[in-house]
Amino acid sequence: MDSILQDPARHKIIVTHGGTAQVVIAYWLGIPAKSLTHAAFHLESGSISHLIQDDYFHNRSIRTLNSVKHLATS
Repeated sequence: MDSILQDPARHKIIVTHGGTAQVVIAYWLGIPAKSLTHAAFHLESGSISHLIQDDYFHNRSIRTLNSVKHLATS
């Protein structure tokens, strides 16, 4: 994650499996990975989560978690 965050690109896309995605989200929020044994993020296969950082205060948050709207069939 450190190397990804150090990349100068403003927007990044990270593709992972569910367990790894939970670790990425925890890292992003500053939650120790060992805490994932007590709390977890439920993520569907193919879902999209949008993590953001405020430009001024640099606070990190989750804008979207586990969105599957793009998988809907009409």
